[in-house]
Amino acid sequence: MKTFALKIYLVLAGLFLLPGCISLIPEAGPGPDIYRLSSVPEDNGKDARTGGAVVLLPIVQAPKELRNNRVALILQPQTISYAANARWAAATPEMLQSLLADTFRERNFMQVVLPADGLDAPIEVRVSLQNFEAYYDQGQAAPPLARVGFRVQLIDRVSRTLLGEQKFVAQARSKDVRLGSIVAAIDEATHNTASQISHWVMTSAISSPAMSAQ
Repeated sequence: MKTFALKIYLVLAGLFLLPGCISLIPEAGPGPDIYRLSSVPEDNGKDARTGGAVVLLPIVQAPKELRNNRVALILQPQTISYAANARWAAATPEMLQSLLADTFRERNFMQVVLPADGLDAPIEVRVSLQNFEAYYDQGQAAPPLARVGFRVQLIDRVSRTLLGEQKFVAQARSKDVRLGSIVAAIDEATHNTASQISHWVMTSAISSPAMSAQ
């Protein structure tokens, strides 16, 4: 019995040692590429135009499949996949909240309050993410279409009334099928929608009763 058991042990050990055999322990591969959205350009004239609307910007609400740091791909309608070995630098809701806050400050000179600041603001900008993906609308061999979409509600926190609601959508075609180009297209569409949202929030906020009472 001891001799038989020893033979089994040697056979099993040989499976681990022989080159070309199936590995029972996955080999470590390269780490994922980390991508960030580009920064919002600073406006040199900002100091001369301070004192704009003060808004509260909670974290962006997102469906479960987008509450992560994966790069979402639509290979087939109604199905979400993710790019292999690619990650955003932060979870999508937090990353978009940061971009929107920077856009509000730099593009329309708004003062942005985050929930973690513990400060009050008369108006809340409630943002829901609807699309944040690359859509292969022309097949997987062709450059995909980046699609970014938000639904935004403007809420008077004093009277607890809805001041306005609007959808914002932007698209950008990737230059080629490489992941870097796809991310660049998503970045372009995201900044486009952020600028639209910032302008709408500013024009709606300054005419609202909540700001008139300040």
